[in-house]
Amino acid sequence: MKIYHFNQVSSTNDVAKEIALLRNLQSKFLIFQEKCPAFFHEMKGERDFVVVSDEQTKGKGRMSREWLSPIGGLYFSVVTKKNPLLPLISGVSVASSLKNFGLNPVLKWPNDVMIKNKKISGVLIECFKDYCVVGIGVNINVSPLKIATSIKQETGKNISKDEVLKNILKNFEECSEENVLDEYKKLSSTIGKKVKIKTVNKVIDGKAVDVDEHGRLVLESGEKIVSGDVIHLR
Repeated sequence: MKIYHFNQVSSTNDVAKEIALLRNLQSKFLIFQEKCPAFFHEMKGERDFVVVSDEQTKGKGRMSREWLSPIGGLYFSVVTKKNPLLPLISGVSVASSLKNFGLNPVLKWPNDVMIKNKKISGVLIECFKDYCVVGIGVNINVSPLKIATSIKQETGKNISKDEVLKNILKNFEECSEENVLDEYKKLSSTIGKKVKIKTVNKVIDGKAVDVDEHGRLVLESGEKIVSGDVIHLR
C-alpha cells in the first residue's frame, strides 16, 4: 500500500477522503497527465492506500465522539474496497498485532480493542459509493485518558509506531474472509455477556450470544444489531 505521512492533520479519515477524491478525478480527467505529469504519476496505481499522521487536531471516534490524538500515538486510515466484514477484519488485525508486542487484547463489539477493561485502540469506518475509509487509532507511548491504556503503560517499553503500523497493515492485507469470523469470536469479550446497547433510535438490553457472518451482534432473543454502543453489564 502507498503510505502518505503527515506531521499533523485534522483527521486522517478526512485527508484520506480528499486523496480518494483526487484519485477519482485523475481517472476522469486525463488532461492532468499532460499538464501535471508528476501529480498524475503520484496518484495512479493501486486503489488501496494509507494516510498516517503524528497527531490529529480533530480526531474522530464512533458515535460522533472525539478521539484524542496527541503525539505518541498511532493514527492512520486505510482506503480500501467495500467489504461487509471490514469491521471484523479491522479489529482482528489490530488485536492480533498487539499480541506480537506481548499484550493480551480482547475485542468489545464491534471493534474496540481492550486490555483489562481499558481501551487501547478504536476503529471508525466510513463507507462511500465504491470504497471505505478505515480509521484506526492505537495508544502506543501515550494514553490520553485515565480510562484508557497504552502499549507503553502495559509493557513498560517504548514501542516504534512504524513497527506497529507495519504489523497491523500486514495483518490487514493477509486477513482471510474465510477465517476472520472464527478469529473474531475467539477474541470477543462481548459474546456471552449481558449487554445494554445504545443505537441511534433506542436502547436494547439482552444477552449477546454470537456474531454473525455480517458482523452483526446476535442477542439471545434473536435480534441482530447492526451498529451501536455496547455496555457490558454485570
